[in-house]
Amino acid sequence: MPLPTAIPDFDMLVTLHQHDPQAFEALRCHLLQEALDAAPAARRASLELLLGRIEAARAASASPQQAASIAFAMMAESLQELRDSWQQAFHALSELQTHLLLEKVR
Repeated sequence: MPLPTAIPDFDMLVTLHQHDPQAFEALRCHLLQEALDAAPAARRASLELLLGRIEAARAASASPQQAASIAFAMMAESLQELRDSWQQAFHALSELQTHLLLEKVR
């Protein structure tokens, strides 16, 4: 298995983007593909769908700032879904603990 590509530091990425945007884009795509390839097989399909949504939003954006704003909104939405799922699991566990305690008392 090949070693993952090292991510250049920020200043090098800025320079690459300014002087060779095509190389920057190729590196970006390569790093994203490596991340997908390294993900657990069970998660790859959902990650590929998410990446597709992000890439579509980037392509439809009028500016890099708008693309970043859209990506941030997508992350916030995902975080809220995760928070909601966590709360549902917490409440289900609380109900189970209550049920078990009541059974023990009876």
